[in-house]
Amino acid sequence: MISVRHALIAFASIAAGVYYAGFAPFPVQAIDETERFSCRPFLPKVFIETPPSADDAFVSVGLEQLAAFFSRRFAHGDIDSLSVAVVTSQGAVFEQNYGVIRGNESETSPPTTSHSSYRVASVSKLFAVLEGLVLEQRGVLAWDDPVDEYLPHFTPRLDGFTPHSRPQGHSPITLFQLASHMSGLGRDWPPGTVSEWPFNIHGGGPPPTNGHPFPTHESLYDAISAHHLTSPPWSYPAYSNTGTGLLGLALVAANRMASEHPEREPHTYAALLKRDIFDPMRLNGSHFLTTDENKDIVVIPSIAPEVVDQNFLDAMNPAGGQFSSLSDCIKVVQTLLNPAHPVSLLSRSSMDKWLQPVHDFEEDDWTQIGLVWEIIKARDSNGRPRKVYWKLGAMAGYHAAIAIHPGTSYGVIILMGARYPDAAKLAYDAFEIMQPFMDSALATLSRKLYAGKWESSDGNSSASIVVEKGTLYISNLVLNGSDVLPMFNASERVPLRSSERRDEFRLDFGIPFYNGQKHMGCYVYWNGQDIWGLRNNAPINLLYFTDSGNDRVLHYPSADVIMRRS
Repeated sequence: MISVRHALIAFASIAAGVYYAGFAPFPVQAIDETERFSCRPFLPKVFIETPPSADDAFVSVGLEQLAAFFSRRFAHGDIDSLSVAVVTSQGAVFEQNYGVIRGNESETSPPTTSHSSYRVASVSKLFAVLEGLVLEQRGVLAWDDPVDEYLPHFTPRLDGFTPHSRPQGHSPITLFQLASHMSGLGRDWPPGTVSEWPFNIHGGGPPPTNGHPFPTHESLYDAISAHHLTSPPWSYPAYSNTGTGLLGLALVAANRMASEHPEREPHTYAALLKRDIFDPMRLNGSHFLTTDENKDIVVIPSIAPEVVDQNFLDAMNPAGGQFSSLSDCIKVVQTLLNPAHPVSLLSRSSMDKWLQPVHDFEEDDWTQIGLVWEIIKARDSNGRPRKVYWKLGAMAGYHAAIAIHPGTSYGVIILMGARYPDAAKLAYDAFEIMQPFMDSALATLSRKLYAGKWESSDGNSSASIVVEKGTLYISNLVLNGSDVLPMFNASERVPLRSSERRDEFRLDFGIPFYNGQKHMGCYVYWNGQDIWGLRNNAPINLLYFTDSGNDRVLHYPSADVIMRRS
């Protein structure tokens, strides 16, 4: 996988293209093959509500290394303007801007700031799905709704090229498929004609480089009616700017159909986002066109500066037409990391649903597709694969990445006006530098909250909890004088698995008739999380903690036991 990081050199297109780069595992110790089929839970996500500050003993060292890295990288001279941040739910712990707003006037241009506005290309798609989730919460739509329920002019071809490839029944394309690249719609329609093929490939690529202008509503519908899907819906993902553009049109239509006064509702995707996202979150650097009012903050790269003035039109704005600033992206990432943030637009359940994978690429073991996310599995400093969710964007002169690491609750933002095309590589480098320090900070806080020797006031109950290699373990568990771990056929210490509620855990025994079958992996534990029965209306493998500092209390409710650190 290390070689993949350097070998996957993909293209950056002028119209809302995405740049895929290899995402290699973080440098770690050799993997212990004896643990390959285990299912050790990760440390709880306590950084959601209580993230580390920039002054944290571990994080501060990582940030020093990060600052040195980006200073060296910018000095290469192939980036005009660079805005970068490392973000927790409390805000940016690292926020730096390099270069100038107008790269073609480098000697006279003002410097880049966190309020400078960049074209973010396919990162725009992240906002389209956010808008869809907001409308879903309001009851305006459901993700399984057929697209033609809102867009009657949407008439995709479901047949294939071979004579016998006829549609098998009627299976309408849904909003969810548009948002997850599972619709089968082509990448950039209307497609160009490569008239001199096979002698050259002139005429390929997306509009406008393929000879077509950015599509209107009508030309988009016409192209969808005329051209075959890349694959039947749901069968295999195909990256589709066409699909995301169509999603934006459907969101506008759904919002209007749900209203008693549709004439008062937004008529364009840009207006809908302004009402539902930009204004409520005070994203003052986010927009779709360069105007007299915002032109002084818009980054203009030295390569292809004309892109700054392009109008993607309503049909392609959702796929790649948006501008945003570092300051705005920081706010968005804060809410992605913690839906309870004051300006968050999403509930916890909406955010949890958004992070569910949609497609695993069977051909490899480290990439997935989500609801617009590109999901990468990379190993943390304990040698364990974790998921990084990112949305990448690239077009001539502009390159962007918004990425989050939900397991340790932080994100990375890269915005560039540059000849250098690989924002994904810089995001990867930022994670590679920061991950060991975030892992150490999380382990330290977990020890403070949960580890140590615990004992009841009568001395009849006790427990020992440790943190090791990114997992909480409990051992020597005695409840009211009874040594209980052997009752669960646990001869050794037992992992503690978070219930995904703060300070609440299950002893992760698994299911008894799978005991010892290590090859079953997480099936054993997933099957048996709540099989052990109740007492006092509490599962007998449940414990939780309350209070703070020296007053911290461990509760084992099924045994009527409370313990304090001894």
